[in-house]
Parts: sequence; structure tokens; C-alpha cells
Amino acid sequence: MKYLMVSLLLVLSLTGCSSHRVAELSMTHNWAGLANYDVEAGRKLRTEIDLMSLGATDKKQQSEYQSAYDAHVKEYCKPENAYHMGIIGKPRNSVCIDGTPKGWLYEENWKTGLEAGRFF
Repeated sequence: MKYLMVSLLLVLSLTGCSSHRVAELSMTHNWAGLANYDVEAGRKLRTEIDLMSLGATDKKQQSEYQSAYDAHVKEYCKPENAYHMGIIGKPRNSVCIDGTPKGWLYEENWKTGLEAGRFF
């Protein structure tokens, strides 16, 4: 029971951190920052309704988010970056693995880095 409570508190504290970051980015209307955060967290592209609920009420703001998201996927999800993500222990990123043409290569490099990171 003790382990269950500790695990629950850990999950809740991590959830709070991510929600805080999203709130901070949306309150400052940093749509490119939110897009980058979402890609790196492995979160799928937010819908128009999601963006509106965060304060991106006009098409220009939503377009800024979507353009930044697409650009960051192209840069962040390069297979050659995946090894480093594995070494530092980043979790599986479904945006990079499931949502890009070379996702299989990204996943292989990430797994190799994850294994290598266990020796450090």
C-alpha cells in the first residue's frame, strides 16, 4: 500500500508539472513554445478545439502553433537525434516513431541509445 501511495503521488506531481508548463505557455500566447513542448513530450498535434480552450482563439494563433509543430517534428524527430534521446533516458516518443516516415529508424536508434545509457 505504501508503494502505491508513493507511486500515485509521483504521477500526480509529474502531471502537475506538465499542466503548469502548458498553462504558462498558453497564458503568454507562446504557441511556438507550446508546439515544441508537445513534440518533445510525444503529444499529438492539438486540435482547433484544444487550442481554443487554451486561448488560441483566432486562426493566426492556431496556424502559428501548427507551423511550429510541423517544423519541430522535422528537426526533433530526425533519426540521428534519437540515439541521444535514448542515452538521456527520454521515454518513447510516439510523435517521432509513429508519426514520421522514418519512425522505425528513430525507434531503433532510440532503443540503441537507451541500452547504451544503462551502462553510464
